[in-house]
Amino acid sequence: MPVLQAIAAALTFGLSAPISKILLDEVSPLLLAGLLYLGAGVFLFLVRAVGPRPQTRRLRPRERWALFGVVATGGVLAPPLLLWGLARSPASATALLLNLEVVFTTLLAGAVFGERLGRRVVGAATLMAIAGAVLAWPGDRLEFALPSLAVAGACLLWALDNNLTRLVADADAVLVAQVKGLAAGSVNTTLGLGRGDAMPGASAVLASLGLGAVSYGTSLVLFILAMRGLGAARTGAYFALAPFFGAAAAVTLLAEPLTPSLAVAAALMSVGLWLLVRERHTHRHRHPAGVHAHWHVHDEHHWHAHEGWEGPEPHSHPHATGPLDHEHPHVHDLHHGEPH
Repeated sequence: MPVLQAIAAALTFGLSAPISKILLDEVSPLLLAGLLYLGAGVFLFLVRAVGPRPQTRRLRPRERWALFGVVATGGVLAPPLLLWGLARSPASATALLLNLEVVFTTLLAGAVFGERLGRRVVGAATLMAIAGAVLAWPGDRLEFALPSLAVAGACLLWALDNNLTRLVADADAVLVAQVKGLAAGSVNTTLGLGRGDAMPGASAVLASLGLGAVSYGTSLVLFILAMRGLGAARTGAYFALAPFFGAAAAVTLLAEPLTPSLAVAAALMSVGLWLLVRERHTHRHRHPAGVHAHWHVHDEHHWHAHEGWEGPEPHSHPHATGPLDHEHPHVHDLHHGEPH
């Protein structure tokens, strides 16, 4: 299930690049960034208003700071950089250059946040980076144009966002995404209008909000849910399919050429995905005693009593965990943050 959630997140986000390229004909990059996240925030607000709410705990002070970092890096700063670069380069090339996000996410997860990165994960990330380089190569010499640097900067900011999101991954995923959408959308929309960007027509505004609801709101919720089961590095690696989906959509919707470099990059991505699927990691580890709340079923990590109000599985409620010592194949997920 987490793998399917990660791939679905990649698909919904990948479609944003070619469609955003069309909207940039009418909307400035900064204002479009604001409208996309506003669409995500409003959509998720409505989802939470009409749907059932999971039993979750309040965010701790450390998690509130992490959420602030998520909003600032991934919501406020990264989207304008991406859209500025997208406005000045082909949608297919920009979409596939987003492969740098998985490279930065993996490096930060291992070097800064302490995730164990097996050889397969590192190999997959390396293949994704090579695929991005193949697509960014302009000819017989390597050029670091400003649009490419802007996209790379957005990828670095989203990589930091991905790793910070893991710190709040056991909270209400829809609430986290809603806060990010409303806060980041309000800031960038206000900045865009404040500097004199023209408000587009009603059809462009509605299209921007709708795209944000699907490609930013729904995608982010799926990404957070996948992260609970896979960890930041592995979820980010599966999410690296998003650029391929975006490039394919650019070829289809915008009639951009299907180049040999696109085929080579697709092959490299396929090998990288195969490495991730084949990864296995097992050793004896200990789960300390604690209490937390998140969506779960009764598996080997969840054997606890119920009072009758919790509802059918999967369900969310505060429950005790550990202490538990055992050995089984696992990844660096919500229940496996042990040092290696």
